[in-house]
Amino acid sequence: MGFSSISEVGNRIVSILNRELVPDVLMHSGAIGLCSPEDHGDFTIGVHLYDIGPNDDLVERGMVNLDSRRQTFPSTFLTLHYMITAYSSGDLRYRSEEDHRILGKVIQALSDNSFLGMTSALYGAPMRTRIEMERIDASEKIRLWTFPNKSYRLSLFYRVLPVEITSTKVIQTAKRVKDIDIFLGQAVPSEGIAQRIVNGDVPENLKTKKIYSLDMGALIAGAKYQGEFEERLKGVIEAVSGSDGEI
Repeated sequence: MGFSSISEVGNRIVSILNRELVPDVLMHSGAIGLCSPEDHGDFTIGVHLYDIGPNDDLVERGMVNLDSRRQTFPSTFLTLHYMITAYSSGDLRYRSEEDHRILGKVIQALSDNSFLGMTSALYGAPMRTRIEMERIDASEKIRLWTFPNKSYRLSLFYRVLPVEITSTKVIQTAKRVKDIDIFLGQAVPSEGIAQRIVNGDVPENLKTKKIYSLDMGALIAGAKYQGEFEERLKGVIEAVSGSDGEI
């Protein structure tokens, strides 16, 4: 299915935390929200998107065939990085303990609900969009805390991947496949060449040849991983090369 916007992912995380922490840990759902440490306001738990990057495991090229006459622009696949911080406002003597209790529940909630959705079926079998804790050392966490007027507060760091942002643009296409008639030296429909081979209406050296229609759109659209399209195209070339000139 994918997501229509990046904010959908953050709202999904907030929804999970509301469901799992209210009312056992927090009194009301309004205590959890999307915010940065600089403007967390009255939130007790802040979910901050601090970085957006491409997902290197999924690379799409070219248009995607919806049917024989419609194509859509390819989806964008991302990895989103989140900082989750607790802002307890109780008595100073118990504030750290309360933060620890809240963050422990956050870890439990996101571990139990790590599956956030599915990518679309435009590129083969859908993949799970998951949230997972990042392995970041303490010095790097402090470096990522880019808020000079705010003292560092203990935070959790997560990433969500792969996040598919689907295109909403669809174009109409007219399907027309042409090939080169190598013995007439002009462009003619490949179906016509095939029929002439069947009828024997070709030079002697072409009577045993075979013609295949290669759907480049399907070849490209099915490639989920970087390099997979090149591997598929290489397979086609090897098949043709190994046919001893019969294809």
